Amino acid sequence: MRGDDFAELYRHYLPRVLNYMRLRVADEALAQDLTAATFERAFAKRGQLRDAEAFAAWLFRIARNELGQHYRRQGNRGAQVPLEAAFSVPDSDPLPEEEAAQRQELAELLAAVAELAEREQEIIGLKFVAGLSNRAIAQVLRLGEGNVAVILYRAVRKLRARLII
Repeated sequence: MRGDDFAELYRHYLPRVLNYMRLRVADEALAQDLTAATFERAFAKRGQLRDAEAFAAWLFRIARNELGQHYRRQGNRGAQVPLEAAFSVPDSDPLPEEEAAQRQELAELLAAVAELAEREQEIIGLKFVAGLSNRAIAQVLRLGEGNVAVILYRAVRKLRARLII
C-alpha cells in the first residue's frame, strides 16, 4: 500500500477510530493518543495487509490491540465510559424543547445500552459508532459473521423492548 493510499484511508477512518476509542476510555487525550498509536502501527505494518477490502477490520483489530495493551499496562482491564462520550455535539442549534427531548431520548438509550452484556455493547459500538459492517466486526472480534448478526439482532431487540413501553 502506498503512502497516498494510506493517507486517504487515514482521513476516512480517523473519526471512526477516535469515536471507538472515546467509547472505550474516559479521557479525551488518552483516546486521541490511542488513536494515534493505532494509525502509527497500521502505517508501519501496511505491507502486511493482503486484502485492501479488509482494511477496516484490520485497522480496528489493531485499535483493539492498542486498547488491550493500554489496559494491561494500567492494570484496569475492562474500564468503560458512557456511550455518549463517543458522540459529537450536533452542528445546528435545536430549539430548547427539541434539545431537551433529544437529551432525554439519548439518556434512555444509553441507560438501556449500559444494561447489555459487554460483548453486545462492543458490537453495538463497532456497528453504530465506528460504522463497521457485520463482516468487518466479525473479523475484528474473530467471530463468525452470522454470530455477529445474531448478537446484534438480539441486542437491538433487547434495546427495543426496554425503550418501547
